[in-house]
Amino acid sequence: MKTNRFYQIAMASALATSAIVITPSAHAASVFPDVNASTEEGKAIINLAERGIISGYPDGTFKPANPITRTQAAKILAGILKLDTVHVKNPNFKDVKPGDENYGAIAALANAGIISGSNGYFNPTKNITRGQMSKMIVKGFNLTITNDIDIPFNDVKAGSEYEPYIKTLFANSITKGTTPTTFGPQSNVKRSQLASFVVRAENVQGNVTVYASQFNQDYIFASYGGINPAEDIFTWDEEEDMTESITFKPLKEGTGKLVISGFNEETEEFTDIFYVVHVKNVDGKLQTTLQEVNEADHVEDLPLNLLETDLKFIPTEVSIQTADGQALSPELFSFKSTNNTATLSIYKNGQYMLTFSNGTQQQMMAADVDTYDFVRSIDLYQITDELAFSSDDLSFEPTSVALEKLNYEPATVKASIKENKVNVTPLAEGTSILHITGKNGETAYLYIEFLKIANKWATYYEFMDDQEEI
Repeated sequence: MKTNRFYQIAMASALATSAIVITPSAHAASVFPDVNASTEEGKAIINLAERGIISGYPDGTFKPANPITRTQAAKILAGILKLDTVHVKNPNFKDVKPGDENYGAIAALANAGIISGSNGYFNPTKNITRGQMSKMIVKGFNLTITNDIDIPFNDVKAGSEYEPYIKTLFANSITKGTTPTTFGPQSNVKRSQLASFVVRAENVQGNVTVYASQFNQDYIFASYGGINPAEDIFTWDEEEDMTESITFKPLKEGTGKLVISGFNEETEEFTDIFYVVHVKNVDGKLQTTLQEVNEADHVEDLPLNLLETDLKFIPTEVSIQTADGQALSPELFSFKSTNNTATLSIYKNGQYMLTFSNGTQQQMMAADVDTYDFVRSIDLYQITDELAFSSDDLSFEPTSVALEKLNYEPATVKASIKENKVNVTPLAEGTSILHITGKNGETAYLYIEFLKIANKWATYYEFMDDQEEI
């Protein structure tokens, strides 16, 4: 059955969100006696401990609720970012000198522009706050600053130093806040919280998040583009749902196509934005880049298999005319025919009249050529201003027919029962759904579309046993 973006989005379900899942190794439960390996924080602690990035106390415990100092945080962040902590330039902090504990990590972070200190001091022994950590995480993992979203934290002042970093963490699901309405920017970071911060950040590194607000839309919807969807190259969690933001995650190196459709509640209109998505391996990490493009510059032509149409024979030739009666240039279409197959491609969007023949038979049909999700395809229509369906078509004798109400389009046909047949005539261009019932309670749904091409009525229809299939 033919579909279109408007129909897909109208059927999309309500908003959905998803959470990051972090899976520990099989022997995780035995690492620290005071760490619950079944919680997200526990899994993050074990993840980092098993990689040698964090360690516990001499007594074997981790003490997850203890605060963490700025020097300890520097060591952990430099370790997870795999920074060179040996060949470093002295950042000349007044309270950090070569030979001091974690000097290499502090210097490496400063050299990378991730930390800058305050008034020439780093304050290595002070506990790091959640606000300070938000800045270090965003800079360290090179996350794109997200300013155009609302956050639920009433203790984060607009225009404050850490607001853009906290917004960025929230947008990427790296922070959930200390409560649903507070972030605690001046609160100390616990050891367990730091582990969660960096593991979540590591998981989103290489992802790209887009927001409905950046397109001046209220909600967005994503779909793969192209003849061969890039499902193995990138993915996202909010598939087939309208939402306020979507995060795209890399799976393997390659290039694919993406369509983001936005919906504006005020205008009740949809907007399509087209992207080519590039996934590359950069320093051992998959990185995702979205390149906004003009759809017409990246269109793929999908040949129509004429054996899958309502043609009554395999054609050996075709002549094509535009809707205004002009012959279509041979350079703008391709027709291939063998004893068993026949395919047709038309390389220009528009409406056409097609005459197929095989030397002894001839059949005229109408075509609508359009581009959808980077794919130019042909919809073939029968030419008729009346349809009749008998028990041979329905597999039962029809006794009644009713128009199903569609919230996005008025009824466009007139339908009645005459001489045990369902008779359908067009009233206007558009799509309708008919509910047909039989004398023994049988039921069927008929999806039917009429349009005018070259001043002739053209139609496409398909039977369904269940309205949900349409």
